[in-house]
Amino acid sequence: MAHLPGHNGIAVSEYRTDTGELRPAYADVMAALDSMGTDGMTRRWRQAKREAELDAFCFPLDPKDFRPVPTDWIPRLVERSEWDVIGAGVEQRLKALNLFLLHLYAGDQNVVPDDVVYSCQYFYPEYQGFRPAKDVFVHIYGIDLVQQSDGRYVVLEDNLRIPSGIAYQLKALEIGGRVFPEFGEGYDILPYDIKATYLDLFTSLCDNPSPTCALLTDSKFGSAFFEHRYLSELLDIPLVEGSDLYIGYEGDVRMKTIDGDVHVDLIYRRVEDLEIFVPGLTDAYLNGKVVLVNGMGTSVADDKLAFLWVPDMIREYLGEEPILEQAVSYDLDDAASRAYVLDNLDDMVLKTRQGYGGLGVYIMPDLAGNYRSQLSRQIIENPRAMIAQETIDFSRHVIFDEEAGEFDERYIDLRVYAVQNGRGEATAFPGGLTRVSRAGNRVTNNSSGGLCKPTWVIR
Repeated sequence: MAHLPGHNGIAVSEYRTDTGELRPAYADVMAALDSMGTDGMTRRWRQAKREAELDAFCFPLDPKDFRPVPTDWIPRLVERSEWDVIGAGVEQRLKALNLFLLHLYAGDQNVVPDDVVYSCQYFYPEYQGFRPAKDVFVHIYGIDLVQQSDGRYVVLEDNLRIPSGIAYQLKALEIGGRVFPEFGEGYDILPYDIKATYLDLFTSLCDNPSPTCALLTDSKFGSAFFEHRYLSELLDIPLVEGSDLYIGYEGDVRMKTIDGDVHVDLIYRRVEDLEIFVPGLTDAYLNGKVVLVNGMGTSVADDKLAFLWVPDMIREYLGEEPILEQAVSYDLDDAASRAYVLDNLDDMVLKTRQGYGGLGVYIMPDLAGNYRSQLSRQIIENPRAMIAQETIDFSRHVIFDEEAGEFDERYIDLRVYAVQNGRGEATAFPGGLTRVSRAGNRVTNNSSGGLCKPTWVIR
């Protein structure tokens, strides 16, 4: 049998029962690992890593230094009954967040306090009165969840501005299925078609039944360029930089091609600052000359503090109770909440409101050194710069360390991706991207050195 890490009876493990035995769903995966043996697993892990390198499945550290996206190939299994709750909850949040943004910019929103909205770094007052195509701001959405000891999935944060990582989800499945076909034997894995769903999304937003679309990248030196290239090829739409686009005489967006310049109906943007890349693009968007996916103005709902009011958005705009719970969070501008957090700081997670990629996250139980006094002072001097959340003892999963030739357990979260089209339909893609922490750490972001895992919903 595979020599799994010892069970300490404390850590929450997704592949074990509470008594430390292997969960029945993982029997076939572990049998496949046993049949490979340690030497066989090491060879396969290195083969998969080499395939990732050859396909440039890499994360740029700087313009001259790339590293393959670190991946553990033992799949995470989510049972269909669990997924049904997750998927419904994700779709519910996406619809509510879109309605919040529509009321914020083109209506009269009264759910999130005005001082929270106006203090958000990415609130755009110049978009007041603007309605995007089909009244949808957030077309592509990412949400981060963790599983608690009781099996419930809890929301940590929403990602609406430029959600990244869906290509990692697809590439991990692709390479894993090719190099480790044994893992999938004996499982009925729920399928999905991201290409068809994305292309339907694009068409639903445009008046043209055959829209001309392009994916706007920040360049081949950007940290997410692999994903931009992968999605461009998958969707069969041009991958363009800012210099490939310009604003025409009629205020529309034009794209340079070898066959002449063409009108662009929709831009799948992977950049934040439009005017730096394409001068005049903001006006073209506001004048309805081009559709942007995701729309501008979404970032206010990406704010870590606005997160506190998402359950209220669901109740106000959908008339429903939230399907998914979210991490217990505190507005540090509230005196009572601030006092409670300061008294219990060693048990908290602190997040800067605009942080991303694991930056600006302080998991206090895991920190050494003199962070406590420094962060306490920041909370007192500028309480609106951060939020606090209760630390969750979330689940771990087994990984194989091919350098050491042994198994280990690491913390994992789950980023699920969903889309909302122009017909108001929301679709969550089964599984998602499982992100794995580094050893001795709970931060799972790939940009902070974490791994990713193939994730299957099994029926």
